[in-house]
Amino acid sequence: MRRVIASFLFIVLFCGSSFASTGGNTGFTGLWEYPTAEMPEDGTGRFGYTNASPYAFYFMDLAWLPWLEVNARFTTFDSIYINENNEHLNSRRYMDKAIDLKFMLWHNKDPQNWIVPSIAFGIVDMMGTELMQAKYAVATWRFGKVAATLGYGDDRLNGFYGGLEWDIADWLTVKAEYSPLDYAQDRVGGRTILDEIPDNKINAGIVLKAPWGMQASASYQRDDDFVFSISQRINLKGPSFLGIFRKRYEAPGENRFPDWNSTNKDELLSRIKSGLEKYVRVRDVDVKLEDTEDGHKLTLSYENYGYSSHAEAMTRVLVILAHVLPETSELALIHKNAGVPIVRAEFPGSLLFDIRTRTLREEEDPVHAAVFTWASADIADPDAEYLDSKARHDLRTMFVYQPRIDQTLGETYMDRLNIDLIYTGRYDYGLGSVADVRFPIYNNVDTTDIYGLWWEKDLNDEIRIQKAGMTYAHSVGSSGRAWLFGEGGWLNEEFFGANIWARYYAHDGRWWLGGRLSEQHDRDPYSFGGLTEGRNRYYYGGVYDFEDEDEWRFVAFAQVGYNLSGLDLDIMYDYGRFADEDKGHKVSLVRHWDDTALGFWYINTDVKAPDKDFTNAGVHMEMPAEKWFGTWFGNSSSHIWEQNTHFLSTWDMESGREGGIIRTPERMMSQLRPVSMKKNVERLLRDYCSYDDNAEQETPQEVTSLLEYLKF
Repeated sequence: MRRVIASFLFIVLFCGSSFASTGGNTGFTGLWEYPTAEMPEDGTGRFGYTNASPYAFYFMDLAWLPWLEVNARFTTFDSIYINENNEHLNSRRYMDKAIDLKFMLWHNKDPQNWIVPSIAFGIVDMMGTELMQAKYAVATWRFGKVAATLGYGDDRLNGFYGGLEWDIADWLTVKAEYSPLDYAQDRVGGRTILDEIPDNKINAGIVLKAPWGMQASASYQRDDDFVFSISQRINLKGPSFLGIFRKRYEAPGENRFPDWNSTNKDELLSRIKSGLEKYVRVRDVDVKLEDTEDGHKLTLSYENYGYSSHAEAMTRVLVILAHVLPETSELALIHKNAGVPIVRAEFPGSLLFDIRTRTLREEEDPVHAAVFTWASADIADPDAEYLDSKARHDLRTMFVYQPRIDQTLGETYMDRLNIDLIYTGRYDYGLGSVADVRFPIYNNVDTTDIYGLWWEKDLNDEIRIQKAGMTYAHSVGSSGRAWLFGEGGWLNEEFFGANIWARYYAHDGRWWLGGRLSEQHDRDPYSFGGLTEGRNRYYYGGVYDFEDEDEWRFVAFAQVGYNLSGLDLDIMYDYGRFADEDKGHKVSLVRHWDDTALGFWYINTDVKAPDKDFTNAGVHMEMPAEKWFGTWFGNSSSHIWEQNTHFLSTWDMESGREGGIIRTPERMMSQLRPVSMKKNVERLLRDYCSYDDNAEQETPQEVTSLLEYLKF
């Protein structure tokens, strides 16, 4: 083994090409057991599995901010079983949940400057049982061909560590580390995970990399133990999570650009409408053409129904207009929702020429010169003669998979597979509707046993309404910044009732004030759409309907939010009364990548989780169905899958519950705020104009250190 390590070190020091970071055993960017001062590009990461028996790691790693890497993982221990004297639990291995954070304090962007290292610090296993918790600081030097790492960690990481990493080729990386890891600290129920603590502190192996982002590694660790890992790269910024597909923007086949004098204007407006209907999935299109001192100005309003990204819908409209319009001085696009104008974009006419030639000019940049504002009734298009719009009805089916991981004392993993029948109605005057009926086709979730998910009675085999109701949005006043939102019906699998929100957005939507009022009733978990006689109460092992209790629940919150526009990060604070009459606050931080969102929330009320000083915490996700399936099958979808996942395994019974919600104002408006819409349209236009079908596209490095961010 010593000869193998010596040969490896010789090759690394005197051969090789460029440095590239890879994942460690538990998912974070690193060597094998230890982190480096490297991280993925902003909005990218990996998910995968590592078998390091008796350890097994299931992980998802992501650069959630340009300077913050977040790694969520489950760890199972083959050598530890829960309550071995209990026959029911005898086959269940112990599983531990953990969150790891790495902060990039300083990132050296110059690969030739090998004297100055990249520097990071972080914490391992910061929430949950904290069985493997440790803190560390680490530095990584790049030598062009080689990356060298030196760090120090406390607790389980047990002192100074270091290692080397080298890219032999685009498809092969070799790395080795010195690992003083204290395995004796890995204990469950008084027992150590490893039967024998290893003496050898050198780990070494290889990583194989595929062009589509898949990686597989094989290594010798802990003396002569063989460790295998496989992972897949994800990209929340791209057209698909795997980052291997590109969106294609279709345009009309003919490219005739006559001047206005030889153009039949009525025929042109009709052609624009038909072109948008043919090439872009928008409805309620209205077009107005007027003469100005500088030339011709076109004002066009529309509503997106076919894309999860509203910025993509606007970009596709611009591409169509660029191929059918003669030279135009000004262009105004008004994006509507349920017939209500929300955001207005003013573009210089020169942008259309740049889109046709797919070359954006550096000077007098027409994209950057665009002005995005709230589209109030006064500025939308007061003189427009709107065409008779028709309601849009969409009916689709989709598979919905519901995993339950490490939430029971019995089975480690439970799951249910469903087919959802989903109806979406888009009307005018701010009205909309949604209906989602769920048909279970495979169910491995036990809701009857004390060791199962007895507190989620709705996960049974009954066909039920998941969500169904009417939604309403109304702009108050002439500024376009004040809004009222309402919804009523079957709000989710637990509650029936109504929600009302008020929002006031300052300037371009960077911050907002508002509140929420709700009146909700518990649903019967065994009926299609029925309600309980009273109120559901949770006791250990079961849920009971107390008919003598007030069946209606009142929810009220005061809310304030702020958007860090450079990161498109929403920071929101709620304070008020939750659905179980407990009072307290919620803090949420949600990062947006156009139509994709991932964030974290923390709830603390006057009712705490057992053995915790807070009520609950978790992850919020908004994932477009198109990024999973649309690109594969060549179609688009406006459906966005939302999910809240708790960090605490079982606690969400009678505290910290916000009640049912069909669609929050943030879910409806986050993309349409002028500050967000401009950023995303500009990004998509630049991507469209710079993309070459015949050239290999490279993603720019977007790792920014914490010190750089604070400086700017």
